[in-house]
Amino acid sequence: MNEEQARERIKELKDFYTHITVYIAVNAFLLGVNVITGTDTWWFLFPLMGWGIAIVIHAFSVMGTGHKWEQRKMEELTGLKNTRDEIQQLAERTDSLVTIMSSVNWEKIDPELMDTRKNLDSARARIAELKQSSDPASQAELTREIEKLEAFVTSPKFEYYDMAADGKPPN
Repeated sequence: MNEEQARERIKELKDFYTHITVYIAVNAFLLGVNVITGTDTWWFLFPLMGWGIAIVIHAFSVMGTGHKWEQRKMEELTGLKNTRDEIQQLAERTDSLVTIMSSVNWEKIDPELMDTRKNLDSARARIAELKQSSDPASQAELTREIEKLEAFVTSPKFEYYDMAADGKPPN
């Protein structure tokens, strides 16, 4: 869920909670009026039940039905939300590594690293391409690509490069 979707979701929940608060306050007032007037009929139950139906419908629209619910449930069950978070973290780590590799002449230090940089750029592009697809097979491939990239960019070799780029002596 991106920030815009999160804001929209928060607004939906806030509107729902406001609806419930007003429902309780108004119906408590109507109950009080019904008790004070001393009539034999509990007429406050009619607006309570009618408006209660509207509350239930609102609850279903916010909490449990519709496309957004399906999308959230799909993310929950397939782990796509976690995958998106992992993609963001890996994208940041990969960007950092590409920056590090660009800032130092690593070719003299480690010639094989130049191929590594091309592989990182290629993996980033492939992940970006797979993120756009909603096909389940693509999502499975995306998860595999992320796992491979994560194992690669969190390897001890890159910790060495991080320290070297920061001017810290490697252990």
